[in-house]
Amino acid sequence: MVTPAPTPAPTPTPVPVGDDAQPPVVRVLVRAGGQQPAFPEAGRRFVAIAGDQATLVRGPLRLGIEGGRVSIQVGAFAQERNAAGALARLQSAGFGGRIVNSGELWRVLALANDGETVAALAARLTVAGFAEQSHAATALDGHVVVEGEAGTRVHAAAIRLVALDSVPVRVGAKTLRGEFELRSAADGVAVINVINLEEYLRGVVPAEMGPRTFGALEALKAQAVAARTYAVAHLGDHALEGYDLCDTPACQAYEGAGAEQPLSDEAVQATAGEVALWAGKPIDALYHSTCAGHTEDGGALFPDRAAPYLRGVACRGERMLELGSTATTGPWRGALERLELVAGHIADGLGVAASASALTRRLTGTWPGSGLPGLAQAFGLGESAGTLGIASGSSSDDAVVAMLQLYRLPLPLERGATRKERELAAVIRLAQLAGRVQAIAGRIVPGPRGPALAVEGTDSPRDLTSRAAVLERRGERWRSSPLRVPAGSLGTLWCVNDVCPVLEVEALAQADAGSSWTWWVRELSLDEISRRLGLKDVRRVEVARRGVSGRAVAVLVSTGTETRELGGLAFRRALDLPDTLFVPLAAGKEGQRAIRFLGRGWGHGVGMCQNGAYGLARGGADYHEILKTYYTGVEFGRWNGGQP
Repeated sequence: MVTPAPTPAPTPTPVPVGDDAQPPVVRVLVRAGGQQPAFPEAGRRFVAIAGDQATLVRGPLRLGIEGGRVSIQVGAFAQERNAAGALARLQSAGFGGRIVNSGELWRVLALANDGETVAALAARLTVAGFAEQSHAATALDGHVVVEGEAGTRVHAAAIRLVALDSVPVRVGAKTLRGEFELRSAADGVAVINVINLEEYLRGVVPAEMGPRTFGALEALKAQAVAARTYAVAHLGDHALEGYDLCDTPACQAYEGAGAEQPLSDEAVQATAGEVALWAGKPIDALYHSTCAGHTEDGGALFPDRAAPYLRGVACRGERMLELGSTATTGPWRGALERLELVAGHIADGLGVAASASALTRRLTGTWPGSGLPGLAQAFGLGESAGTLGIASGSSSDDAVVAMLQLYRLPLPLERGATRKERELAAVIRLAQLAGRVQAIAGRIVPGPRGPALAVEGTDSPRDLTSRAAVLERRGERWRSSPLRVPAGSLGTLWCVNDVCPVLEVEALAQADAGSSWTWWVRELSLDEISRRLGLKDVRRVEVARRGVSGRAVAVLVSTGTETRELGGLAFRRALDLPDTLFVPLAAGKEGQRAIRFLGRGWGHGVGMCQNGAYGLARGGADYHEILKTYYTGVEFGRWNGGQP
C-alpha cells in the first residue's frame, strides 16, 4: 500500500518512454524496524569500495559513523510545513538545526556545537523546553566505518559494498539482491540497496499484494505496473539523501528476495518495463488496500498531488452480464422457501413431480419412509446421526436436523411452514450430504458463448445455459428473477450430475466486497483524542466536508474554548484510524466520554484499490482494464530508463 509522504524537492526530471526497454536502477533506503541495518552473515565476502580503493571484507560486518556533528531529534512530522515551524522555534532558541526527510516523516534535528557531547546537548535542550527528544540521531556529516572479520576496517564519506557471489544478501531481517551504498545519515549509517528496477519489483509486488491472498495473475500484473510506474515517477525524490525510495509503505513496501513468489514473479516478467502514462509521462500511481466501493479524488486528500487521472470512481467494472430467460420477477422468499424453489427446479429438470417422495425416488432409486427419518434412510443416512454421536432430543426428526446442521447444511425452521414444504427442503439438504446434489460455487464471468461460472481450482469456466432458472439472493432473501449483474458476482449452480437447472446469484455492487477490511470500528476516549491531537479538553468531533467517496476531507474538533478544523487525512493519521471514511458517534461508559468511529475501507482511498483489482480480475478483467478502472484516461508504454 502506498501511503504518500509530502512531495519533496527537487522535482524529478520527466522520464522518457519508448520501445527499447532498458531496466533502470533504483536506490532503496533500507529500514530495519528503527534499528541500524546490519550484515550478519559470518564468512560472507564483500568488496568495500571507497573512492578508487577496493578492500576485501568478510562478514559479519559492523557499521558505524566516525566524526561528524552530534545531533538530537526534537520532533517528527508528517507535513513539511509543521517541521519548518518546529525548526524556526529551535533556531529562535539559539540552536543550530536541520530538517531531514526519512521517507515517512520530516524530522527536526538540533545540532551540537563543536566538541559538544550528546548529554550536554540534551541538557541544553531540556532547559530550553524541548522535552520531546530522541537520541537515535547521534551524528551528521561523518564518515562511514565498515569493520569486518579479523579487524578489517574501511572508512570514507560513502562506501559501495558488493557481494562476491550472486546469492541475495542478508540485511537485518531481509535478504536483498543487488549492491549497497553506505552513507552517513542523521540516525546512523544509511544502507541503500542499489538494484535493477525489475528485480526490485519482485520484492515489492508480493509485499504489497501477496499471491497467497490475491491469487489472480491479472490483479498481480496490475499491481506490478502500478508499482513500477510509482517507482519510475518518484526516482530522485530523495536525491539529497542519496536514495530514490524507502522500503516502507510511505513509498511502497519492499521485502526483497525473501518475499518473492512464482506468481508475482510471473506478473513482473509478463509486464516487464510497462508503465501507466498521462500525457506521455509516468503517472503518480497511488494505490491502497480497500476503497469500500468508491475511490476518492486525489486532490481532496493530497492537494499537492491532484491529477486528472486520480479521480474518485466506483469500484466495479463496466462489464454487465445478462442472466435468466424468464421475463417475470417473483416475490421475495425466505431460507426454507429457497430450498423449495431449488427442489422444484431440480425436480423439473429431472422430469419428476416436485414432491419429497418423488424427488427422493428419482435421486436414490428408493421410495422413502415417512418423515425426515424415512427420507434420511432412503439416502443411506438413517443410522448416521446416532453413529456420529448426535443426540436425538425429543424426536427422531431432531436428530436429522442436528446432523444436517453439523455439516453446515441447515434446515430452516420457518413459522407457518407445512410438513410437506419442510420435507421437500430436507430432500435437498440430505441429497447434498449424500453427494447426489452438488451446489457448485464460483463467480459469474464472461465466457466465449456468454456468461460462465468460474470455479476456483478448475481450468476453465463452466457455461451457463439460458435454460437454467435464476434465483437472485439479497442477504437471507431469494426470488426468481432475470438479472443483469457485474462480472465477478457470486454464483451457485445446483446440479445433479450434468443436469444443472438452477443458478443462484448474489450480485456484487463493488469489486472489493470480499475484502476483510471493508469495515471497522474504533473507540477512543476524549482524553486519548485530546492527547493524540495535542489539544486540551476535546468534547466533540464532527465531519465538516466529505469527498465524492464519502471520505472525510475536513473534520471539526471542538474543545471547551474553540472549534478547530483539521484535514481528514491528518486527523486519521493522528488517531491511527484505518481510513477517512467514517462516522463519529458519541460513546463511552462509566463516566468515561468517548467517540466511536464506524468506518469502512483501509488506506487513503486514492488510486487503485488492491482488493478491488483482485475482485475485477476474478470477474474476468485483464490488467489493463483494471488499471483503466482506477486511473482515469491513462495509456500504457515502456520506459527506456535513459535520456530523451
